[in-house]
Amino acid sequence: MVEYITGNNGIGKTRILAEAAAATALSSKGNVIFVDCSDKLNLTLPSSIRLINTSDYGINSSITLCGFLSGLCASDYDLTDVFIDSTNEIISNNKTNIYDFMEVVTKISNATGVNFHFSVCDVCERELLYQSVN
Repeated sequence: MVEYITGNNGIGKTRILAEAAAATALSSKGNVIFVDCSDKLNLTLPSSIRLINTSDYGINSSITLCGFLSGLCASDYDLTDVFIDSTNEIISNNKTNIYDFMEVVTKISNATGVNFHFSVCDVCERELLYQSVN
């Protein structure tokens, strides 16, 4: 399953994603990972959730992010959920079509059984919008 939350900057996507990750970690029978482009949630997330800072690994495009997510799935068979915050900042390439990116991630999810949850900044969307990719 791949789902994402969109909305304008400062609307609360990070808080909602962090709360969802914490709730998922409580009920999950496997590992939960939170991917962000900074360490700002280091003290906020429960210790059962692994926080990964993409800048530590040189991830700066949709191709490297997809490869990184595939590697996470391949290296951890107990992985159930991956939460990715600040997707636009991580990808940072305006030529990336977010729908094409989500299609590739959906294939990874279907192949591995890992659920992916994204926050995507959309300056045109004033309210929070939840979407699921099928």
